[in-house]
Parts: sequence; C-alpha cells; structure tokens
Amino acid sequence: MKKRWLVWMAALGAVSPLTAMSPGCSQPKPECTVATATFYPYATKFTRIGGDAEGPCARKDGTVELVGMQTYSPDENGDQLPDEGRKRVAIQTAEFGDWYRGGATIDPNPDLNAFALGVFAAREPDDSDICTVPTFDPAEVVLLPGGEGGAGGAGGDGDGGAGGAGDGGAGGAGGAGDGGTGGAGGAGDGGAGGAGGAGGAGDGGTGGAGGAGDGGAGDGGAPPLALGSHKLEWRNLRVYVTPANLANQFEAEVTYSEESCSATYKVVGLWPTVDCQIYTPNPDPEGDPIPTGKFDNDKCTNPKSGISPDLKVKCDTSVGLCVLDADSIPAFK
Repeated sequence: MKKRWLVWMAALGAVSPLTAMSPGCSQPKPECTVATATFYPYATKFTRIGGDAEGPCARKDGTVELVGMQTYSPDENGDQLPDEGRKRVAIQTAEFGDWYRGGATIDPNPDLNAFALGVFAAREPDDSDICTVPTFDPAEVVLLPGGEGGAGGAGGDGDGGAGGAGDGGAGGAGGAGDGGTGGAGGAGDGGAGGAGGAGGAGDGGTGGAGGAGDGGAGDGGAPPLALGSHKLEWRNLRVYVTPANLANQFEAEVTYSEESCSATYKVVGLWPTVDCQIYTPNPDPEGDPIPTGKFDNDKCTNPKSGISPDLKVKCDTSVGLCVLDADSIPAFK
C-alpha cells in the first residue's frame, strides 16, 4: 500500500539514547523519552471530562486523533552543549500540524507555536516506571480569513482534512483508495462553507467545494471551524518507560479552547499507529488496496503490527485505528 506520512515536528532534534547493559549487572533504567513521531505518531483517544459539552469545543469528545511527540535536550547557557539536567518534550496534534503546514491561513506570529513544549520532571522514570511532564507551554494557532480558502489536507484512512478559512475553501481530498469523506469547506466572509462530498470508493475522489462566501450557505454537513485562536494546553503527561515497553503508551489532560468556549479532555495514546481496516486488492496493479468498511481486531494483536503484545488494545471502528483498550496507563493484558 502506498503510504502518506505527515512530518510532525519541524526544527527539533531527537535525542533518544539507549542505555547500555554492563555484563553481570542488573539492567539500569532507561532515560525518560517518548516514541518517535517522524513516521508513526500515537493514536490518541480524547474523552471530555469538563467544560463545554455542546458547543464547538466539545467536538473532540470520543474522537481518535494522531498526536506526535519528540524529545530533545536544550543548550546549556546557550553554548550549544546539551543541558544534561533537562530533557524537553514537544507535542503536536495532526490537526494543528496540518494548519501550520499550509492547510489553513494562519497568523504568522513567531510567538505562536503549533506544538506545546514541556520538560520531564526527572531524567529517569519513577518507581512505577512513569515519566512525567507536569506542565507545557500552550500550543496555539490563529486561523485567519484567506483570499481563496486553502485546500484541505489529503485524507488518510478516514476523513479528508479541513478546508482552509477563506471564501469557501475546497474540501480536503479523500485518501486514494480510502474513499474518505472530503473535509469541511472554509468560511468565507461570514458564510459557512459546505461539507466536502464523499470520496469515491477505490479511487478516493476529491471532496466537494465549500459554499460561497458573502453570507451564502454551503450544502450542509459539519460547520466550518471558527476563525481566531485555537489553543491546546497540555498538562500531567505520563509516559510509561521500560526497556520492554519504551514509551509506547501515554496519558495526559488537555484543555482545548476557541475564542468562545473551552473543554478539558483526558487522553490516552498508543504507539505505533496501526490501521485495522480490511482491504481488498485493487484491479489496477498500480492502485492502492480498496477499503471495505470492515475491520479486523486481530490486526491490532498481530505480533507483526509493531504493537507490543503486552498491551491491551482494540480496533476503533470509527477511524479504523488500533487504540488502547483502557482509560489510563499502564494498559496491560
């Protein structure tokens, strides 16, 4: 199958040293780290625990989103030598990353970051094998009106990306072979962009264009995202880190806010991201396999999947991804 990978972080150096074992000695603890997100982010479940229950900030409740993380050691006193006493963590959702990479017209203010930054409380896991980041600087993207409305990002195994803000931006293309739904059109001069049309099965058609601006309504579907500030404030990140299960599960709390609302979520993440949808061969030898809309939980427990066999996992049929089958970590069988 052809793959479309997102680049989750920009200009962050990964530091993930492996601790050596001394012959005849017990194995020391690994350093606190996260699973690399360059190609495989975490599949992360969002469950609302407070705040807005009905408005736009409640839209993440029950969803599964891709979340990338990366670690690095900052310079010590600005002399380009790593500060061995601190280890930073950057965290970013696929949605914010898509906006930042051109999926929407955004405020270019360099003080706004699409990723959040925090510092591990300790260099090594605690006695429960947990590494903690108590607080993060917020991640914030400000969506601006655009002249034409940016096209939505390419869909993966599921929905197309959201159309950019502007005068009725085009819906995102469904992923080839995925038959994904087109993303929502961008808002235009106060008019709500319509939802993109469904992608064609087998060849993943492009989502339909959003509605016209100047007060014109789109053709129904989910409302477009509001212009202005969209902020994610992460806290209490807990990563399970052992030599056998090296940062392949995490939990945290995050508050998502727009200018008119706010909601808080408990999240749990599983690494790596594994597709659990069933596909059939494409008659076109150059084409991608065709999704059937059916799912196979065994894909999540297959030793070849890359998911640790120690973990309690299941196939989430709303998105066709493997997720932790638990509300907290560690989530073992």
